[in-house]
Amino acid sequence: MLNFRPRIDLPLLLAISLLILLGSLTVWSASGFSEPMLERHLTRALISLTALVIMSTIPPIKYQHAAPYLYGLAIMLLFGVIVMGDSTNGSQRWLALGPVRFQPSELVKVAIPMMIAWMLVVDPGRPDLKKIILCLIVTAIPAGLIFIQPDLDGAIFTVIYALFVLYFAGMSWKIISSFLAIIATTIPVLWFFVMAAYQKKRVTQFLNPESDPLGAGYQIIQSLIAIGSGGIKGKGWTNATQGHLGFIPESHTDFIFSTYAEEWGFLGSLLLIGLYLFITGRVIWLASQCESPFSRLVSGALALSFFLYAFINVGMVSGGLPVMGSPLPFFSYGGTAMITQGVCFGIIMSLCLHKPYEKRR
Repeated sequence: MLNFRPRIDLPLLLAISLLILLGSLTVWSASGFSEPMLERHLTRALISLTALVIMSTIPPIKYQHAAPYLYGLAIMLLFGVIVMGDSTNGSQRWLALGPVRFQPSELVKVAIPMMIAWMLVVDPGRPDLKKIILCLIVTAIPAGLIFIQPDLDGAIFTVIYALFVLYFAGMSWKIISSFLAIIATTIPVLWFFVMAAYQKKRVTQFLNPESDPLGAGYQIIQSLIAIGSGGIKGKGWTNATQGHLGFIPESHTDFIFSTYAEEWGFLGSLLLIGLYLFITGRVIWLASQCESPFSRLVSGALALSFFLYAFINVGMVSGGLPVMGSPLPFFSYGGTAMITQGVCFGIIMSLCLHKPYEKRR
């Protein structure tokens, strides 16, 4: 008999809760002390934590059996976006089902790692070239549907989710090096034939933001000013000026780290980055203890995906990476992304903390 009760790793839950607390304080400050915005953020955080607890009750065998169906659902929803999706800022990425409006591409963050892990477990053994190509074909379908929304960042991330699973499954470094070489050779093709004008502008402003200080480079320049003005200890909570005076657009969403760094300084930034490193390391350690290959692969891939989003967000806000649509997990103001992360960590806790014998009762 399967035992449906919550499986919670307390250190992980405490670290996630601290991220949400710090994020809520910063959203309140960066939004100009908007009570409605803070209420929406806290409501979504509560839904995210509730989803975490609920997903942790489901035994791992259920997730393994559901992987192909979840993948199929994700494909159907992505097709739904093409047919009847909502358009925002020139991109058709949202789907409205009654009062609920969400991004189906968020479901891909869960569906692809589970589907690729399911394929590798069904045919056990170290992934050879044939398995890898089959996995990438399966990944290319949702990646292509996301790309035509258009969302190049989301399509690239979809492929990366699959590569994380293949890496943990033992994909050889020779094959990894070959993939990196192929990616390097396709960069000119992407630049001249695939990337849109606004995406090219992101790269050029990353390389030289001062070339257009009042246009494309404005946001990153103001973000760097905010981070630098925080100094070692910061200006104190609610005392940030760059975001409050409107110099940083999206200061409560994608660029929330700049407001946080201005208020809490270098030491506060170290604390935040340390939390992301701790959560990632904790999940990878828990995954290494799993007896089930499916649980190891999915948990490890979700951990690296979580860290990737945090790494990219901090990198782009601090001028180390081009600007991408990557929110800071459990921190930025947002709905679908916050809830998706709660679902992901509920799945992680289920996969890592359920005991194998509970599946056979």
